[in-house]
Amino acid sequence: MLYCLEKIETSVMPNDIVRLYLDIYPFIGRNADMLSTVERDLDVLIATTIQRDAGALKTLFDLNVSESRMRAMLIKDVRPKTKDERLLKNIRRAFEKVHQETDTFALYVAEVHDLLKFLYADVEAPSKLQFAKAEKQKRKRTDLLASAHTTKREALEALIHQYKRIQNKALFEPSYVIVNFYIDFINMKPFTAHNDMIGLFLLYILLLTNGYQSLHLSSFFEHIEKQAATFEKHTKDASYNWSEGLADVMPMHRFLSKLLLESYRNLHELLRNYTYDKQTNKSDYIENTINKLDEVFTKEDIRRRHPTISESTINRTLKRLRDEKKIRPLGKGRSASWMKLFKSTKPPSIAEQIKLKV
Repeated sequence: MLYCLEKIETSVMPNDIVRLYLDIYPFIGRNADMLSTVERDLDVLIATTIQRDAGALKTLFDLNVSESRMRAMLIKDVRPKTKDERLLKNIRRAFEKVHQETDTFALYVAEVHDLLKFLYADVEAPSKLQFAKAEKQKRKRTDLLASAHTTKREALEALIHQYKRIQNKALFEPSYVIVNFYIDFINMKPFTAHNDMIGLFLLYILLLTNGYQSLHLSSFFEHIEKQAATFEKHTKDASYNWSEGLADVMPMHRFLSKLLLESYRNLHELLRNYTYDKQTNKSDYIENTINKLDEVFTKEDIRRRHPTISESTINRTLKRLRDEKKIRPLGKGRSASWMKLFKSTKPPSIAEQIKLKV
């Protein structure tokens, strides 16, 4: 059942993906410098990323948790009342553990099974958190990819061994090997249930522990949630003809490479805003950010750009701008939108600058 990893060494990398690597590598080379820039507030920023990742998974898996209860589960130590709320809180705790143990993570069968039990503790009965039984299928012919493993546990053990062997060879960019591992895992379905959740967590953990440290501060699952239909399509396409050893993971790899590049660009913007936040009047800088936002915006749009600025400072700035009749609220409550009553002064685009008369 190693259908993707078994054939990975025959892969030929397209030029456009190589160019994506060349755009990403300079960022990876600056991992330490970028994280050191926010060292004083690193824990706060990681906590914000965890909240966003957990909130995105709540949407992706359609958990029945209200907006207010979600915030309580993710920000405060509120006791969950339902299974979905318990799962959401476990997801948050799992993310915290991942970020704390990034440098010491080791991929083993026991660790993967422990992740399943950790996430679904007090959500599912232990009897439902076991390895699935291997299917006995009659084959018309024996091929090189026919499974030689009698249990799903053995198959997962072999998959992990193959993953480590290929990574150690260093013939391919780590993210490409990870994508192949992910497609093998979700099609193998080693557990009786929840393989999709565990597969996504493993995809995330392996990327984070293989150099993509932008995921400490840029929400991976928010990117996935925003492009959920595309991600699902690439997953299905990559799984097509998987059991025949003919899966094509390159479109999925291209998609994830673009996503990772975007996560680093988001991190670059966050660091720029962070530096300015430390040097300028926070209220004035929030106003400047609002000026660059769309005509209708939310407080969440501001929080994303200034995660270390307090809620009270954001609220004071919004109240001041409202009193100055520069903005007005659309609705009430935490999720209310705001409308600008002035024309934004965004800088001209490159095309507009070319047309300027000098």
